[in-house]
Amino acid sequence: MLKIVLFDLDGTLYKSAEIYQKFAEAAYHTYARIKHTTIEKAKEILETKRDEMKRERGYAVPYTLALLAFNIPIEKWHKENIKFFDAGVYLSEDKKLQNFLKELKNRYKLGVLTNNNKIQTERILKKLKIEKFFDYKFTYESFKLIKPDPEIFKKVINKIGVKPDECLMVGDRYDVDLVPAKEVGMQIFEVKGPEDIENLKNFLDF
Repeated sequence: MLKIVLFDLDGTLYKSAEIYQKFAEAAYHTYARIKHTTIEKAKEILETKRDEMKRERGYAVPYTLALLAFNIPIEKWHKENIKFFDAGVYLSEDKKLQNFLKELKNRYKLGVLTNNNKIQTERILKKLKIEKFFDYKFTYESFKLIKPDPEIFKKVINKIGVKPDECLMVGDRYDVDLVPAKEVGMQIFEVKGPEDIENLKNFLDF
């Protein structure tokens, strides 16, 4: 019996080309500052690395992993992007999403499971005005691991105290959000963005 629905954040509960671009710019800024080079050179190096990693893995990797490949700690990356921009500035209230999550919360516990940091996550959830619907918020700081590491999903299950098949993972990146969730026994549901989330009604039969 399903007890909890977990949502990825970026690309799932919202979509924003502006925020994606700002994270990219923040990554270039972080690399340039730490490696003492120009923004232009940092962009060239990081995008070349991301292309290389995409060919190796078969899916687009986040800037977190590209920076990590150059020995730039994840904690340093989050500290820099928090200072660089406020993701909430580029979003607005999503009443349709609010109404659906309110209805869903009447039936299940809800959670967010994201590679993003706690501060940017709170900025985003508050601007969308959906933070009150989530019983659990798992960010990078929760386990110091990032998806698609299956260990994250195991830790989430243990933390909540449920069986894997009592959890549903909802995400927009099949290889990152859903494959590892399925590997540990969770149910999965793929979306292209927040516009698809209402399709959960048919999946969950309500």
